[in-house]
Amino acid sequence: MSKEYPTEIPFAPRTSIEQVEEGNQLAPKFDENGCIPCITTHAETREVLMFAFMNSDALRLSISTGLAHYWSRSRQKLWKKGETSGMFQHIDRIRIDDDQDCVILEVKLTPPTTGGIEASCHVGYRSCFYRAVPVKPETAEDLRLEFLEDDKSFDPDLVYPGVPNPTRL
Repeated sequence: MSKEYPTEIPFAPRTSIEQVEEGNQLAPKFDENGCIPCITTHAETREVLMFAFMNSDALRLSISTGLAHYWSRSRQKLWKKGETSGMFQHIDRIRIDDDQDCVILEVKLTPPTTGGIEASCHVGYRSCFYRAVPVKPETAEDLRLEFLEDDKSFDPDLVYPGVPNPTRL
């Protein structure tokens, strides 16, 4: 871990169900890979922007800096949202669920420097959840994703010049 970021945020040991569910100590439960799921929403619109994982360093950095950090499972590295694109996620509030094994970040966004409106998706859409899956399709042909956003918020080629796409097959 780089010394430029403070990571001294202490997590309490998980000692009882009452402490985890009803107490005021932060005692997150990371999975067998050292990750905790994180849902990121827009602080004002409540729109779901993205889903990612955090490891303990990412959670600590998010708490201590007020900027969203995640763990990239595909790249196996810490990822500060906006470091490449300039579209930072400024945290208004961090929520943790009842058994402390999932977090929600409520964020405000920095618009891209190349023009366009604020967004979180590397594909160029405002939200990573820009398509819907049909519920109870009558035929296999009806099982087509529906685009919920008509236009991209920015051109990914301008925002990420020379950066390889992080999506892995």
